[in-house]
Amino acid sequence: MKKKIFNLKGFRCPDTMLFLRNKLRSIKTGEVILIISDDITIHKEIIFLCNFSNYILVKYKNYKIPYYYTIKKIKS
Repeated sequence: MKKKIFNLKGFRCPDTMLFLRNKLRSIKTGEVILIISDDITIHKEIIFLCNFSNYILVKYKNYKIPYYYTIKKIKS
């Protein structure tokens, strides 16, 4: 399965999450998404998204900019 890539470089909070949540509405169960961002607040927001939505954080790299997050939709 091909990963969808959401390049959010240049977006700053709250625009980062507003754009991301809008895009995630079209994701089907089981799809994997790679999120690329340079927003320093994204880590906390991605964790919050995964804890309270139907996504799991598969892996991430946040020790240098840009940050990379791979999430997967687990149910509709």
